[in-house]
Amino acid sequence: MASFAPTAFAQASASSDDLKAQVAQMRQQMEAQQQVMQKMQQRLAELEAKESAQEKVSQAAPTAPATPAPSQVPAAPLVASASVPEPSKSPPYRPPSAPAGVTEPLPDGYVRLGDTGNLLKLDLVAQLDTMIDNTYMGSSDLFVPSSIPVRGQPFYGSGWRTNLSARQSIFRMDFRRDTDYGTLKVVYKNNFFGSGTGDMPYNMQFFYGELDNRYYTLLAGYNISAFTDIDVFPNTLDYEGPNSFTFKYGPQIRFSPVLYRSGDSKLTLPLSMEKPNADITKVGNYSPYSRLADFTLGLRWETPDWHIQWANLFRDLGMQDSTNGHTQRTTAFATQLTGSTKVFDLDSAQGWFSNGHGYANFLQDISGLGLDAAFTSNGTLRAIRARGWGVGYTHGWTETLSSSASYGYLRISPTADMVIDRELPKSTKFASLNLAWQFSQRAMLGIEYLWGQNISLEDMRGQGQRVQTTLRYDLNP
Repeated sequence: MASFAPTAFAQASASSDDLKAQVAQMRQQMEAQQQVMQKMQQRLAELEAKESAQEKVSQAAPTAPATPAPSQVPAAPLVASASVPEPSKSPPYRPPSAPAGVTEPLPDGYVRLGDTGNLLKLDLVAQLDTMIDNTYMGSSDLFVPSSIPVRGQPFYGSGWRTNLSARQSIFRMDFRRDTDYGTLKVVYKNNFFGSGTGDMPYNMQFFYGELDNRYYTLLAGYNISAFTDIDVFPNTLDYEGPNSFTFKYGPQIRFSPVLYRSGDSKLTLPLSMEKPNADITKVGNYSPYSRLADFTLGLRWETPDWHIQWANLFRDLGMQDSTNGHTQRTTAFATQLTGSTKVFDLDSAQGWFSNGHGYANFLQDISGLGLDAAFTSNGTLRAIRARGWGVGYTHGWTETLSSSASYGYLRISPTADMVIDRELPKSTKFASLNLAWQFSQRAMLGIEYLWGQNISLEDMRGQGQRVQTTLRYDLNP
């Protein structure tokens, strides 16, 4: 046994030397990796410093791409960082009774269209309204006080009737992309309140392009008039809404420069040129026309919690004889003050007031009745004075349950010598109260009570009431 001891000792010594060599080799490898990591950290620090310097230069440059308006803050950036503002504290409260697609959509719900740089958001809204009226309404799918029969007219006090309508269903497409000049958007939307036959006649609401950056907004296409402040539209389940609200669609070009900024607040100067549409009753061989486009000029101050807007409308109204070309023209002007504010966490209030001559075609309840202007008894064309005001309030009982109330008053004041059908409305009133339950993220159920009064130029009166229930499914709100 003693003869094997040197051999075993030699083997143990060799094994110890190998182990030491392996440990030394591993230490060298670790030191080499640490050196590589240090170099990578230094390189990363250099790149971060260079990126920070480029961002400072970009922010200082006058032609830097701008950020969208504070009201359009995205919940998650899906476009290049140059066009995405920093996230706000929380998205604005949107009660479940708010009309689908009223406000401009946020980047949530958009998808990329391949490598084109374009984003697309599709939205489908399926809605069914059930309406029970206590009298005949001239517009069965909308609550229009001016269509309520007054004493002495056909169907006055004709009794209860029921209607079902799916015309508030919506198809909407929103495209957007980042450009060197800001965020470019193209918006398309339609519902089914057209003038065609059948239960669902097509009606286009939006088809416009808009360039939005820090310094201005430029819009061109088919959209709501710039005289309208859609942000004060109360949350009615009825599509028509208050009688005195100014609401008109048409082709237009709109430019809104930003005059002043303070944090998340800004002052803008909305300007627009819009397609004219003189709404005057045809008399004899005379037909309405406009020599000039409609123009609007406004001033708007908005903050994250409230806004106020002053808008002015300038119009040219005319009548032309088709037989001899003789014309009569008059000018029209209207001004409007609107505003909304957040009240508590889940409440909001809205208000509007308008006054002027020759803008009846912009007022919900009397649009299309030919009350922009009229001939006097001596053959002179004059614009008809009109005025309207209204208020709205939304109370959120919970995050998913809300109530909204609204009231509107409208009046026209033609002169005594104007030749006008005396059965046309002189004034109308509107009131609504609803309860809406957002029972899932994409579905809402609501019930609304509506009341209206119509007073004709002969001082004949009529009243109408409606109870409406609404079930809405919104695929991509």
